[in-house]
Amino acid sequence: MEKIKVIHISSASSSHSVEDYEEDIYRAWNSKVAYQIKKFYPHIEIESWTIERKYKKEETKFKENLKFRIFPTIFSKRHGIEISTDILRALKKEQKEAIEEDKKLIIHLHEHHTWQSYLILLLAKNKKNIKIISSHHGGRNPLGNLKKYKKLIGFLPGILLMQVLEKLLFKKVDIFYSESEEENNYLKKISKQTEIKFQTMGIEDEYFDKEQKDSARKKLGLDKNKKYLLFLGRVKTTKGIRELLEAMEKIKEDGVELLIVGGGADYNFFKDYSEDKKMKNVKFLGPVYGDKKLLYLSACDCLILPSYTESCPVSIMEAIARNLPIIATNVGGIPTMIEENREGIIIKPKSVKDITDAICKILKWEKKDIRKYAERYRWKNIIDNTIEDYKR
Repeated sequence: MEKIKVIHISSASSSHSVEDYEEDIYRAWNSKVAYQIKKFYPHIEIESWTIERKYKKEETKFKENLKFRIFPTIFSKRHGIEISTDILRALKKEQKEAIEEDKKLIIHLHEHHTWQSYLILLLAKNKKNIKIISSHHGGRNPLGNLKKYKKLIGFLPGILLMQVLEKLLFKKVDIFYSESEEENNYLKKISKQTEIKFQTMGIEDEYFDKEQKDSARKKLGLDKNKKYLLFLGRVKTTKGIRELLEAMEKIKEDGVELLIVGGGADYNFFKDYSEDKKMKNVKFLGPVYGDKKLLYLSACDCLILPSYTESCPVSIMEAIARNLPIIATNVGGIPTMIEENREGIIIKPKSVKDITDAICKILKWEKKDIRKYAERYRWKNIIDNTIEDYKR
């Protein structure tokens, strides 16, 4: 049997985005995929590597029999603009061993629009037994960032340099896993010979278990006669929480309630906002995990995600698997996940009217069987496809 070693590499510090960065290292996308490969294909040698600005030296740790290597950074301006020379030295050693031992080495990058990924690609050897796969996590190409954030014009020389680097280095990637049509189109232009596939994270089999709505509501103490809308995720402005609350102020129908499940930087701000407005049709429930999260997905009538920006939200996969229709914005990879009037309704971002109209419309839907459309997100299917790509 062919010897394969796979290294999943995350090129951004968790501490830039979350407080509990130590735990986030083990639940990041690269780690989750590595766990699942270890679960379904235990014979494959696999490691999860990450960089973290809070670390002063490299550390090796083990969790659920998976090897983690965490490397310090020498430069860390913000998420994606970071450099670790230690990870480059370690990767150079891995490539040398793979060549000497005639072993296939798969370097699986997680997000390619980062400085660290540029350096890794620059270092990557063009050998038949060293292959590179890169998963898109919602990042934008340099000129795409400039187009969205005009204030970056002062960094134009650096942005142009990054754009040139992507045009030169992305040719080294054997397969891109993309999450949006916008990214697909960009990659087709910049790296015409590279294969591009739609690929996301996955969800566990438990999300496909059936739980009756009345049963779930009884366990949660919810009113069986009400209509419940569910927001599930980090509570922050860019998730469209303000517009969602403003829409709920316009919903005059009795018996319609919004449940906001999750924590985040703006949780207290929006909770105080709803209390100041005396909004009786909104409840902030804080973070919910495990079986209780599954119950809320079964108990509610609709998932709402009015984000300004997204990649391919796992909450949408989870909701579809629980047969819950979706209201979500036309951003990132969401249009590839939701077909209008099949899994849900697509709306414009930052539109209170769109949210209000979509709520009124979706609550009148007849019960549909949308669970079957979640099969492509089952972890086993995703991992099987990924392993086929590794073998090729």
